[in-house]
Amino acid sequence: MGRLFGTDGVRGIANQELTPLLAFYLGRAAAAVLGKGQKGVAILGRDTRLSGSMLAAALTAGVTST
Repeated sequence: MGRLFGTDGVRGIANQELTPLLAFYLGRAAAAVLGKGQKGVAILGRDTRLSGSMLAAALTAGVTST
């Protein structure tokens, strides 16, 4: 898993190493660790590649499910 994290975020080829399921789990983990049961605001930034909206939706689903 350590090979997926770069200096500016998570790295990998979309739908190979970087899957929607992984993005979902990352969103859940981020909400659990950063939220610690509190309500707050999450801001998601992404680029304009075709995979961006797919991964953003999966990450958002993970955050909001936690």
